[in-house]
Amino acid sequence: MTLDRIAQDGIELSECLRKRLGKDRIVLVAHSFGSILGLRMVQARPDLFYAYVGTGQISDETKNYSVAYAALLEKAQATGNQQAVAELRRIGPPPYSNGEGYSVQRKWANSFEGADRFLPGTLGLALVAPGNSVRDLNDSIDGQILSGDRLVPQARSSTPKDLGLEFAVPMFFFQGTEDFTTPTALARQYLGAIKAPHKEFVPIDGGHFAVFMNSDQFLRELVAHVLPLAGSH
Repeated sequence: MTLDRIAQDGIELSECLRKRLGKDRIVLVAHSFGSILGLRMVQARPDLFYAYVGTGQISDETKNYSVAYAALLEKAQATGNQQAVAELRRIGPPPYSNGEGYSVQRKWANSFEGADRFLPGTLGLALVAPGNSVRDLNDSIDGQILSGDRLVPQARSSTPKDLGLEFAVPMFFFQGTEDFTTPTALARQYLGAIKAPHKEFVPIDGGHFAVFMNSDQFLRELVAHVLPLAGSH
């Protein structure tokens, strides 16, 4: 299980979608860890895509947690959340010698972004999906754990240079205005360093899961900024 193999799977799927939809090219939208794969796909086969749209965009894994920590502490202080301030100061800035520090960061990132209310609801949706069962849910969780064990170490040292700085397709980042998981500031810096035929940074109200939690605005921005590239095709 490798990043390259999964990116190639994505390319094969894109080719199938082109044929099924009767289009020369399609738009690729990638979220969070998937943005690492999406960048590889548009680099390898730019002929398949009208544009790349990254959201919850990973930009620099070597700085991600330290920038997120500073943003979380600032948010906790600004909102007067003394529990968050105390827990964040207790763990201190990364890197951490064990998983507790990262767990505390994720806890408060989810809290400030509202994801602690959104994510549990996705479990309910999975359970009521047609044909789904509790076993499917357990298998999905096991798969996520396995994927994390195999794939996260492959991306842990990714810098903007590793992710790519030159692209042959238009590049869009639709980033949550307060993303404490893949920090908004890093995404903006990364896009600024990219060379592409066209690029835009489009802020979306919300955090790391803005594509789901504020889907109406995301769709409006997608239609306004990206659809014109497809013209009448």
